Amino acid sequence: MNSSSLPLHRFCQEHMTTTFEIRIAHEDAAYARQASLAAFQTTARLEKLLTRYRDGSEISQLRHLIPGETLRLSVDTFSCLQLACEMQQMTGGAFDPGLGAQMDRARGEVPMLPDATDGSRGQLILDPGNFTARCVRAPVNLDLGAIGKGFTLDRMAEDLKEWDIARALLISGGSSILALSEPGPDAGPAWEITLAGWHRVQLRSGSLSASGTAVKGAHILDPRDGSPAQGPRRTWALAPSAAISDALCTAWILLDPEEIQQVCRKLPGVQAILQHEEEKPRELTWIAADRIFALQEDSQIYAD
Repeated sequence: MNSSSLPLHRFCQEHMTTTFEIRIAHEDAAYARQASLAAFQTTARLEKLLTRYRDGSEISQLRHLIPGETLRLSVDTFSCLQLACEMQQMTGGAFDPGLGAQMDRARGEVPMLPDATDGSRGQLILDPGNFTARCVRAPVNLDLGAIGKGFTLDRMAEDLKEWDIARALLISGGSSILALSEPGPDAGPAWEITLAGWHRVQLRSGSLSASGTAVKGAHILDPRDGSPAQGPRRTWALAPSAAISDALCTAWILLDPEEIQQVCRKLPGVQAILQHEEEKPRELTWIAADRIFALQEDSQIYAD
């Protein structure tokens, strides 16, 4: 049966202080439910590993390392940290997973772990051969909130593929969306996502993530000086994976259009959409590897 004619089933669970939603196109509702439960088991498992709000999580354990100490990590935690480091380098530091204490203060909370008295930041060395992290400088205060949920969506999609789910949409908190479609003529229609109430993105596969000062206010900080972000009011990132789009949509707030285009040229399939003014939702800028231009009203973007 063509996936476009299959009934759509919707499942939701609460994880990582937000709602995770899975929409599955499948002829068998019971089978779709079982597939979603398998994916949600992965969500719960990753929450225990990646959250900084549980003392037993691997991210929390890194906070307590002293220089010279090493912690062996699970494959998933290591992979998420490694990708976060790659995104930090790719964006010139505009995305930074090491802002735990600063994020606490921006939310009006007491930092879980204060910065070093000399103002220095913690530092880890990752060993991919042994999946270990060695503390070079303490304290290590990580916050994977800007990449962890997207990383989780990617792992959930892998579970659905193992269940032979050909068409699905995975959503985290409404700000990160990952489309799953089978290749070829039976892929079915693209998922239509509306931006700023006007512009439509036709998402067949890959991810779309949203951020911006209008969405998170002063909770987005510039890692270079710790000040609240002053960039576009809303940003969206299109990428092959949800982890990458999650990291980049935050980085877009701090980079100018030419810097964003440089990142798009380095990462195949990556694009950016910017809304500069809250009162002008119809005026968006689209940035791809080969062009920067203004989107017209009711425009459509096709992301395969």
